[in-house]
Amino acid sequence: MTTSRSFVDAYLRARRREGRLLPDDLVRQLPFLPEGDDRHDEWRLRADSSDRLIHYLERLHRPLIVHDLGCGNGWLTARLAALDHVTAVGFDVNDEELAQARRVFADRPRLSFVLDEAGFRGVADLVVLASVLQYIADPAALLRELTSGHEGPAEIHVLDTPIYRAAEVVAARERTRQHFRSIGVPEMIVRYHHHGWDVFAGFEHTVLYDPNAVRHRFARRMLGRRRSPFPWIRVGAEARR
Repeated sequence: MTTSRSFVDAYLRARRREGRLLPDDLVRQLPFLPEGDDRHDEWRLRADSSDRLIHYLERLHRPLIVHDLGCGNGWLTARLAALDHVTAVGFDVNDEELAQARRVFADRPRLSFVLDEAGFRGVADLVVLASVLQYIADPAALLRELTSGHEGPAEIHVLDTPIYRAAEVVAARERTRQHFRSIGVPEMIVRYHHHGWDVFAGFEHTVLYDPNAVRHRFARRMLGRRRSPFPWIRVGAEARR
């Protein structure tokens, strides 16, 4: 997977204008921002999805190497490395946020961050793609790349990414156009993608969390609980043809 410098520049500009590039003291607290922070509710959703992933890893009672691709400022990578049996490596093409990740989490054991320029990442037991696939034009190609070869990860976990039904795509694309135009970064319009479930059709995969399941809809609407609006999908090997 290769990414141009123009994408990184446009992405960072959009993040700044959205107020999503946070100071070190707040990154250190993620995903639990103070209640008075304007971004508190948004980050409670990220806390919900990351809590599920952490509980999943807690049940795997063996040493694990976990690669967090598109790690950004490294908050999730750091949460994963807090598990005693996990060694976590965060990869990103975004050198500005990687520098922040190294600075903020420098004292954490079993944790490192790597600039992902050449596409070589080494061997992992598990790969996390959190809020990543919407920035990948061909996610199926990335999944094939990750699962090819005998040393590919046993599992890939996709979370915090909207996956659309066919009838939803047109409206979603229009919302994206309006958003990036409103913040003055129109070049991100063609760099933010709206993928459907067909991305996973050629792979063994399991939906571990479905936000549309009755119990999660009930928790959100009737109990007022914060639940991630995005599915959590575990992807295995490419299906045999």
